[in-house]
Amino acid sequence: MDDIRLGVIGGGAIAQVIHLPLLKKIGGVQVVALSEQDNEKLRTIGKHHAIPKLYPTTDQLLTDPDIDVVDICTSTDSHFEIALAALNAGKNVLIEKPPTVTQKECETLAALAEEKGKVVLAAMNNRFRSDFMMLKSYASEKQLGEIFYINAAWHKQEPSTKMHLGSRSQLRRGVMLDLGVVLIDLSLWILDFPEIVGVNAAFFSRRYKDVEDTSLVTLRTKKGGMIRLDASWGLQEPEESFSFEVYGTNGTATLSPLLLHHRVKDELVSLTPVKNSRFENVFKRSYETELTNFVRFLRGVKSDMPTIGQMCKVMSVVDASYTSAKRGNALRL
Repeated sequence: MDDIRLGVIGGGAIAQVIHLPLLKKIGGVQVVALSEQDNEKLRTIGKHHAIPKLYPTTDQLLTDPDIDVVDICTSTDSHFEIALAALNAGKNVLIEKPPTVTQKECETLAALAEEKGKVVLAAMNNRFRSDFMMLKSYASEKQLGEIFYINAAWHKQEPSTKMHLGSRSQLRRGVMLDLGVVLIDLSLWILDFPEIVGVNAAFFSRRYKDVEDTSLVTLRTKKGGMIRLDASWGLQEPEESFSFEVYGTNGTATLSPLLLHHRVKDELVSLTPVKNSRFENVFKRSYETELTNFVRFLRGVKSDMPTIGQMCKVMSVVDASYTSAKRGNALRL
């Protein structure tokens, strides 16, 4: 089988530090083109990574017939329009997280991808952390019994990237679209995407006046389970913190680090791996696993990937959270 010919759109930090170096290490794919509006940056990155085709505009890259798939590494507010153009140009698509700003945009991409017979995947790299993959395996095997409660939190002092958060005056979105969307995706994925029937959210703007910098969200599933999410850039903490707790009828799991306990008769038995990798290591390795699986998926090896259809379910919760927070009350879905 011939190598997949890939074009990267955007020459920012995520492309330079993560995508381009890792894609060079993965078999079965060739980075044949890059588009970047900054001509000096375009030439520098192209030379450093030996990329043969350099385009100053996205349109030029998308009209290149030699490109099979595009990897969108631009700012969040541009993802939708670029992905739409890529699908219309007959390309498969990988989009850095979050894939879109709203559920409607996500559903538009999903419908067009189906119409064109193309694949759109989201780069939700946290699903490919070794600890989360192990947790997902235990959950799928019912080692924890029926999971009825997830409690997740991610606190940072600054946004993950320069998201141009206020660039659309009617859609000013902050930490919920940065950290919250990751927590929602992980929670729904662990639970095999249950139907969400209730959303109650409260947002706070203490450090970033134009967008929310702290989001507190509670979700209820149709089967009576609960998911509680806490994402913030604004809490007065000395360093970044991340926690994810899963409670089932027959066991519990927490991370980071990963700790698993399973009840055998009247005793809780540890299922925790002998060695737990540091948070920094599993986080960095997740990107390589993600991109490797992305290439394998496009080459016909089916795997559990963050599809645009799944992301529509995630974005429906994001939208409902903004609505609930704005109204100041819980929503029934």
